[in-house]
Amino acid sequence: MSIPKVWNIDYACGHSGEMDLSQKRIDQRAGYAKWLEKRDCFECYKGKGTKKISKEREQERAEELEKVAVQEKRDGLLPLSGSEKQQEWARTLRGEVLAGLYDLYVTSEEHDEEWFDSEVLTPARMIATSRWWIDNREFELPAFPELLAAGAQSDDASENVA
Repeated sequence: MSIPKVWNIDYACGHSGEMDLSQKRIDQRAGYAKWLEKRDCFECYKGKGTKKISKEREQERAEELEKVAVQEKRDGLLPLSGSEKQQEWARTLRGEVLAGLYDLYVTSEEHDEEWFDSEVLTPARMIATSRWWIDNREFELPAFPELLAAGAQSDDASENVA
């Protein structure tokens, strides 16, 4: 089965259309198409203008990022590249994935902390791009040990591991 270049998108606004995703890497297309389906089409998006974020939501985001910063320091995770918005989103995603993997494997006693450190944290420490975490957010937790190993060997890996 080949990965399509043109995807049919059913936008959240109710419109549908074809989107050429040939400029995306093949491993990014499905996630991007799913992301597009949660958004309005371009015309509807333009018509709405920009959204303003509430003060409460802004405070919630700041608190989430503070918790993520504590986890990052504890786990020895490096800063991520990307825009400020991408970094915030990817840091949150990374924190959720790592916490979920810890619960799935260590809390459940399927594996020990040494396994978690070598098979999850070590490769996670090497992935330096926000894009990697965002592009892989659609995968289920059990896929992440394999994804992390591949990501640590990819262009998304940093040579400066702490």
